[in-house]
Amino acid sequence: MAKATAKAATNSRRRRVVPIPKPPKEAFNKDRPAGALLKAQALHLRHGLARYVQKVARHLHKVGELLAKDLSTIKTEGDVSEYARQVTAILHMKTSKRAAKFKQAAH
Repeated sequence: MAKATAKAATNSRRRRVVPIPKPPKEAFNKDRPAGALLKAQALHLRHGLARYVQKVARHLHKVGELLAKDLSTIKTEGDVSEYARQVTAILHMKTSKRAAKFKQAAH
């Protein structure tokens, strides 16, 4: 009885794949003037890029500090571990959760 319930739960979690046909080649014309929707999309992308740059700019001083660090001063496994943690926190900073983690790592 438990197996049937587990199997039913698994089946209900499967995602249904909806086929999407490819658009015809003439649907895209790189020389056609862009409509309002595409222009709005470009504006939205620029806004997102500007916000990303602002986030990154806040942390550039720490990146500079880490790049300027004299690696010959790293002597122990603990030193390597700390350096790797700080660099990894920056390289993998993609979400606000990770940004908070980076702030914590920087202190």
